[in-house]
Amino acid sequence: MIRFQVIAPKHMPNKGRVLDAIRNALQDTVSEGHRFISRYPPQTLTKSGYIRTMTLGRSWSSRVVQLGDRMEGIVGSNSNMAPYNRYVQGKMNERARIFSGTGWENADTLKAKMESELPRRVQGAINRVL
Repeated sequence: MIRFQVIAPKHMPNKGRVLDAIRNALQDTVSEGHRFISRYPPQTLTKSGYIRTMTLGRSWSSRVVQLGDRMEGIVGSNSNMAPYNRYVQGKMNERARIFSGTGWENADTLKAKMESELPRRVQGAINRVL
């Protein structure tokens, strides 16, 4: 989840356009994060006969919420199996190794990706408006 509050002078020119541009940049970042985290890597373990249902990939959702100058971008899983998976796969550093070894992206990678992309997108959006 990414949250931020726009701090702007009271009489900022084009404030509405600037807020719209920032919201669009946040929406683009959240949408890209949603696509990024819901991609499945190729299935490599086939000995068990288990075929993926792709349910986890479809369980991700995203949205942008705005209340005045406050905006929040959210990418999250609707799946109730995610806490179980986090619990049985061990500690954070162990899970990171498991995920990277199988090609799965994890929530930490998603967060880092979104936090690195958002400032660039917001700055570009503001530059275009002003």
